[in-house]
Amino acid sequence: MTETLTIVTVLYRSSDMLAETLPTWVRAAEGLPVTFIFADNWPQDECAKVIADGLDDERYEYLPDSSNPGFAAGCNRAVAAVRTSHVLLLNPDVWLPQDALVRLFASIAADPQSPIAVGLAMHGGEFVGIDLHPVSLFIDRAATVPRGPLGPSGGAAVFPTALFHRFGGFYEHLFAWGEDADLAFRMYAEGLRTRRLDFMLPHAGGHSVEGDNKLQGFRAFLLARNRLLVAARTFTWPLMLVAIPVLALAHLALAARRARQGLLRPFLRGVGRGLVEGPAARRQWKGRRFGFASLISYLRVRSA
Repeated sequence: MTETLTIVTVLYRSSDMLAETLPTWVRAAEGLPVTFIFADNWPQDECAKVIADGLDDERYEYLPDSSNPGFAAGCNRAVAAVRTSHVLLLNPDVWLPQDALVRLFASIAADPQSPIAVGLAMHGGEFVGIDLHPVSLFIDRAATVPRGPLGPSGGAAVFPTALFHRFGGFYEHLFAWGEDADLAFRMYAEGLRTRRLDFMLPHAGGHSVEGDNKLQGFRAFLLARNRLLVAARTFTWPLMLVAIPVLALAHLALAARRARQGLLRPFLRGVGRGLVEGPAARRQWKGRRFGFASLISYLRVRSA
C-alpha cells in the first residue's frame, strides 16, 4: 500500500503566522502525495486568502467555524474529512524544512501502524512528544530524555488515520492544552508505543495567545482544569489514589507560580471546575486506563 498524508491544521488568529509557514509546507510537499485540511476557528481574519494564494484549489479543504469549538474539536472535525492513510497534525506556527516530509514518509513506511512524535525546536529547547511530570502531570518531552515519548504532541503528530478514529480522536471537552496528553495516556494503556522522529521543526509556540491577557488567563484556567480531567479520565483507581495527594501538592506549587504571574484567579477556577467535572469525564472513557503497570513500563523502557 502506498502511504498518503493529509496535513491537518487548526487555525485561530493565525493569518500572519500562516503567511510565513505555509510556503515552507508547499515546498516540502512538492511531488509528494500530500493534501491539506484547515479547520479555521477564527475565520474573520485573512487565513482563507493566505491558503487560497498558496495552494491549488484541489489540494486543500477549508473548514471555517466562527463559534471556535477549540483545538481538540477542530482537529477531530478536520480528521473526519481525511481520506489518506495518515494524518500529520501540524500547528500553523511550525516551519517545514525542504526535506521534512520526505523523511517523514520514510519513517511512516518503516512502520505504518505506529504514531510518530516529530521533534520541535522552540523557546531555546528541543522537544519530541509528551513526557510525564510529577508536578504538571504532562509536559513537552525534552529530546535528551532517554525513554521514548508517552505520545505525540499535538503540535507535530503523525497518526494512522484509522488509529485516530479508533480512539475517538481528542476529547473535545478539554478544548485545548492537554487533549494530546489525554490521547497519549489512553494509547499507552492499550499497548501502543509512539516512535520519535528526532529532526527538529522550528516552532514559534504560543502565537494564538501572545500579548492577550484575557487569553493567557483562559489558558491558565484550561491547564489547571484539564490536568485534573486527564488524570480522572485515563488513570486506574489505584494510580488515582496515589496521584491525588501528589496532584494536590503540585497544585499548591503551581498556585504560587500563577500568583506571581497574575493568573491565580483563573487557575483556581480551573482547579474547581476540574474537581466538579472529573467524575463525568471519567465516565466518558470506557477503554483501558493507565495504571501502575503502564507507569513502570514507561519509566523503564528506553527509546529505540
